[in-house]
Amino acid sequence: MATLKVNVRKQRVGVMQNREMYVAHVDNQTLIDRENLISMAASDSGLSEAQIAASLFALEKQVEELLLEGHRVNFGILGTFRMSVDCKAKERREDMTAECITRRRIIYTPSTRIKGKLNNAKIKGFEMKNVES
Repeated sequence: MATLKVNVRKQRVGVMQNREMYVAHVDNQTLIDRENLISMAASDSGLSEAQIAASLFALEKQVEELLLEGHRVNFGILGTFRMSVDCKAKERREDMTAECITRRRIIYTPSTRIKGKLNNAKIKGFEMKNVES
């Protein structure tokens, strides 16, 4: 079972702007870069790093093109990516133009398997440490 490490810190809470309260945040240890990911995938799969890198490059290229064409892209257990926009509403169809688009986004929806693993992960980091004076 996975274990998520959390840090607890005091911060201003949005609902009660005048109060500082304690909030837990996931302790994102490090960023795993592309090269390390390729190396780990090669080690797990028995393929060479060059083969993994070439496959990853091809996938990245395809995903970019497919998203920009308006397709949703499903990555199996990882989940689905899709594009979205926010826009200003108009009373008449004729008034709707590209200038009405206010923001472009990529939306990631994790698979139920990933969500389940997150929901079942142990949480660590709430232990109170005794501080000697």
